[in-house]
Amino acid sequence: MRKGYRSSRIGWCFASVLLCLVLAAATGCGDEPPPSQGSTDGSGGNDIPLQTLAQGVNSEYGRIDEIPIPQDAPPECLAISDEEEFQRLVSQAFFQETIPGVDFDRYIVIAAMQGPKPTAGYAITVARAAQDGGDVAVVIEVTEPDPGAITAQVLTSPYHLVLAERASFDPRGELVFVFRDGDGTLISQGFTEV
Repeated sequence: MRKGYRSSRIGWCFASVLLCLVLAAATGCGDEPPPSQGSTDGSGGNDIPLQTLAQGVNSEYGRIDEIPIPQDAPPECLAISDEEEFQRLVSQAFFQETIPGVDFDRYIVIAAMQGPKPTAGYAITVARAAQDGGDVAVVIEVTEPDPGAITAQVLTSPYHLVLAERASFDPRGELVFVFRDGDGTLISQGFTEV
């Protein structure tokens, strides 16, 4: 009787170990996770470090053109790789703060402008960027006041300019910058030489 108990117990242990191995193989338990290469937005690729150059809520961006930008227009997002294009943006936007010079041999500028808004409570942020081959995914976080919120009745035009070091991009060359909001909705895309 003792011998039957022992073989029954060994059989159960063997079955339990076998079941655990099958489940581990099926679910990937025990495997080392792949090294992190990607951004937190699920787009994959290598994260590109960003450094704020300027951020504020007052500019003339979108108000001084011959045809003003409507208040419900999507944000304007750009990747700027040369001094001439950057100075054109700065001269048209009249940002609230003095924008420091940029060494375009070392950096590019990623700019996001929300456009004219009728009240306070709006903001825009270049949250993160990740490169996957020839594509660079840029996530733009847009803040708007809650419906019915009491906000100051003042015209604003939020913006955020960030620096990205050219050496962070691999490969370099003409890359496609794809701008999406935090929900993954496409805002715009365009080519920029890095």
